[in-house]
Amino acid sequence: MGLKQQPWMWVFVVVLITIVSLESRWSEGCLEQERFALLQLKPFFNTFHELDSWVEGDLNSDCCQWDWVECNHTTGRVISLELIGGLVGGRGSNSEMREWYLNASLFSPFQQLQTLYLIDNGIAGCVENEGILPLPFILV
Repeated sequence: MGLKQQPWMWVFVVVLITIVSLESRWSEGCLEQERFALLQLKPFFNTFHELDSWVEGDLNSDCCQWDWVECNHTTGRVISLELIGGLVGGRGSNSEMREWYLNASLFSPFQQLQTLYLIDNGIAGCVENEGILPLPFILV
């Protein structure tokens, strides 16, 4: 008895393939280590309280749903961060900003980060990253 003789088998096969493909296609949210890394970044880039969606005590808070964060829908990894300060996009006033040096190793947990916007944050440069390999993202 083949699939032609049992039409319900076709339905079963189609449903099974659909379930398997959907489960492998969508992640269940951000990775815990990347969520923790984002929370480590928050104090440096939250001058005008635009990162209030980045919640620390709520383990059910999915960092892929946070403002200014974009994740890969398959892996759940962060692929883009917009940490824009000052007047860009109407997010406050850069007159309150002081120059500071960024520790770029704070971004090393983001293995799939492709785009990082750090415009108008008063960053004067980066501190040395001893022992850190070149970071896998683009500074824009």
